[in-house]
Amino acid sequence: MLKKWISLAFILLVAAAIVVAGYSYWKHAQVHPNTEDAYVSGDVFSVASRIPGTLLTVEGTENQPVKQGQVIATLDPRDLDSQVEQARTALEEARSMLATNRAQIAQARAKVQADRSRLELARLNLQRFSELYHRNSIPKQRFDDAVTAEQVASANTASSEKALAVVEANLAVAERRIRLHEVRLANAELTRSYCTIASPVDGIVSKKNAQVGQVVAPGQPLCAVVPLEGEHIWIEANFKETELRRIRVGQPATIRTDVHPERTYTGWVESLSAGTGAAFSLLPPENASGNWVKIVQRLPVRIAIDAASNADLSLRLGLSTHVEVDTLAEPRKLPMRAKPTEASR
Repeated sequence: MLKKWISLAFILLVAAAIVVAGYSYWKHAQVHPNTEDAYVSGDVFSVASRIPGTLLTVEGTENQPVKQGQVIATLDPRDLDSQVEQARTALEEARSMLATNRAQIAQARAKVQADRSRLELARLNLQRFSELYHRNSIPKQRFDDAVTAEQVASANTASSEKALAVVEANLAVAERRIRLHEVRLANAELTRSYCTIASPVDGIVSKKNAQVGQVVAPGQPLCAVVPLEGEHIWIEANFKETELRRIRVGQPATIRTDVHPERTYTGWVESLSAGTGAAFSLLPPENASGNWVKIVQRLPVRIAIDAASNADLSLRLGLSTHVEVDTLAEPRKLPMRAKPTEASR
């Protein structure tokens, strides 16, 4: 009889322990919503050529770490070098022509000044001879010579002034031509610089499909660079809509991966998506049919990763993770935000 009571007490004790454990787990889940429908996401920078050409060298290899600005590949620059040289030669010729035009302007201005001086002298002589002629002090031939000299000087002055206007107009044309050739040279040098293809960010080379001698087109991807630190990497956790009531931006989160299940990464809720995954799918569900069944939807929640917890850059894109949000903690203040955005209730 005693053994029966002992067995009954043991069973009740085990049942009570299960109930307490279940209640504790349920209570913990209420204030610490978690999901295993979470994956590491991040930016992927496609590296492509901006101009057509033939690959001369390919420096980057698959899964190689690169720094921003590090050369990944180069194109054969011979054709572009020729274009740069032609543009530079044309610019030098235009500058030489400009110097010639300026010398012509100086010469034309000197001639205009000399012709104006002759005209002034011819007018003074004409005035003096006119007075003498009216007093019958000189013969008419001398007076006619003075008139002719004044007319010739006036015509020469008008001609030299027109010639000066022409060379000054040529100077303006030459200056515009120089600016045009400077722009062409700058464009040629800029296009030539595109022969060097460098990494846009620090990261890991992935999806490499470039070989030496390959002819590439503008925009053709040569490889991808995946940065694994900072704001370039995050967790996209899909929480059930029933778990969003307490989740707010800035709340701390813990992250575990299947690769290192014993290790814990830290982060915080950075933002909540504007719609569920179904709302942004290519074929959104049609719920107006007669056989509608309610399905709990999931909303993508972006979890920022604390750089200190991922100092070794062990997180890789696409890894499965387990995310748990502490809704009891005070949300952290995020930069560039007026106040945390509260999830829809």
